[in-house]
Amino acid sequence: MKKIFIFWTLLFGCFLFPSFAAPPPAENTPLTLRACYELALKRSETVAIQKEEIEEAEAQIFEATSEALGDVDFVMEKFHQANPAGGGDSSSIGRTFTDPERLESRFTISQPLFRGFRALGALTGAGSLTKQQKEEWFRAKELLFLDVANAFYGLLREKKDLRALQEIHVLIRHRIEELTEREQIGRSRSSEVVTATARMKALEAERAHTRGSLKVARHVLEFLTGIELGGRRLAEENLPQEPSREISDYLAAAELRSDVQAAKQSMKTARQGIVVAQSEFWPELSLEHNRYQRREGVQADIDWDLLFKLDVPLFRGGGTVGKVKEAVSRWKKEKLAYSLALRQAEFEIKEAYQNWIASVAEDASLKEAVKSAADNFRLQREEYKRNLVSNLDVITALEFLHQTRRDSNHAYYQMKENYWGLRVAAGEKI
Repeated sequence: MKKIFIFWTLLFGCFLFPSFAAPPPAENTPLTLRACYELALKRSETVAIQKEEIEEAEAQIFEATSEALGDVDFVMEKFHQANPAGGGDSSSIGRTFTDPERLESRFTISQPLFRGFRALGALTGAGSLTKQQKEEWFRAKELLFLDVANAFYGLLREKKDLRALQEIHVLIRHRIEELTEREQIGRSRSSEVVTATARMKALEAERAHTRGSLKVARHVLEFLTGIELGGRRLAEENLPQEPSREISDYLAAAELRSDVQAAKQSMKTARQGIVVAQSEFWPELSLEHNRYQRREGVQADIDWDLLFKLDVPLFRGGGTVGKVKEAVSRWKKEKLAYSLALRQAEFEIKEAYQNWIASVAEDASLKEAVKSAADNFRLQREEYKRNLVSNLDVITALEFLHQTRRDSNHAYYQMKENYWGLRVAAGEKI
């Protein structure tokens, strides 16, 4: 019967509360950086673990609340004892104590009235801990985005690297064919053909290495997203070429970064730990109320009782002092950790800002360099036909074009990675 109930509950739940999780993009849909990040969020165990840390911290709020609210219990006791030798006392009071069997049931309310601010400190500390875990969860998602961005652009970079190598390979092959024809008519030396062939073989080795790097980059992105890329196309987006804010504006927001806020909340939690430790110096006042449902014997007509208890700590062997000193030391360490987190955030913002500014300038310069290198190779090839330059000059120009293309490709994607690196370093919403 229980299994049938669970089945129908799940069945109606599927209709009444359908899942709103977005399905993965279709096979023919290009994958954007944002789409890859959404897939990685669903797949990441690190983010999921951090989410559970929030649940655990929220559970501590309930535990801290119980310190102030007290307990309510229903107690039933059935007492058995041996029959007294000689029959025992025949009076009613005597029979109460010698009766071999007694039953008692009651409601018991235990309410702490004062525990030296222990409950308040625990509740406040649990709240700070929950906020800390949420901030760390936000930071984990930001760092995951940065990992996905690096993998996304890394795969695109390796693809373009391989394409550039293939284009240069075609140029060298055409160069070898041209030199072979010139050699047959005596206008080129055999050493020129051999030199060009050697350069082509070295380029093929480099191309094989790039193919391996491309597969590794694909595996990294597949690991993060949890899907097989197959023949999926990656769609790039246009990013700003100039900073929207001054570095001083980025630095002003450093304190709001998730990991800095987490360190700040951790410091507050440690501060409440001092309050909890100091509470053991204070006396405790509590109340206990019993409401009897059934009693037997001479107390059968007593329906309730009330107990006030005052416990004044006089000596604990130095244990309380040790706990307070330990809590103070922990608080000081968290203060230092918060200061370090803030300074680290400011340093990372400065570094990321300068890296992005430099990469933007480098990308623009290398794009111009590629145009010049292409013109240089074209001119060298034409001048070789007129015997104005050697074959070595042409090969050197071709290799320079090849290297400049690759450098430009790397700088372009490094610029994109640095852009998102700055956003994450500044703690901006992704």
